[in-house]
Amino acid sequence: MTDYEQTEPKSVYLAGKIAGNEGTIAGFADELELRGHAVLEKWFEQGRLPRPYLDHREVSEPAATAMINAAIDSDVFVLFPTERVLGAAVELGAALASTAERQEKKVYIVKPAELERQSVFYAHPAVFVVDGLQAIREQEWY
Repeated sequence: MTDYEQTEPKSVYLAGKIAGNEGTIAGFADELELRGHAVLEKWFEQGRLPRPYLDHREVSEPAATAMINAAIDSDVFVLFPTERVLGAAVELGAALASTAERQEKKVYIVKPAELERQSVFYAHPAVFVVDGLQAIREQEWY
């Protein structure tokens, strides 16, 4: 049995943007999948969501619904905040709301050192604020 097989696979939703030199969300998603986890709703794939969003409702509406559902349905939600989180703040709200019925759900905020702006919701009892991807890699579910 490898280390990858020792933990039960989780469904994971990734929101925001990885800051600094820690890589990309797509790269981290690949890493999680190599460990057997399922990354839900890969909004970050190139060319998936044409802009401006309101000019492309035929794509944006189902994408928005799928992203909210994935944030709710995931076992683990990870937010990589930047100064402009925009839609990721909505996804965080959906993930936090889902913890009322799913107390086992893990919600992480991966805080880059340079981020000074915070949300009061980072202090929600279901949230774990960690410094960088290495802290995620050290979690028991990883």
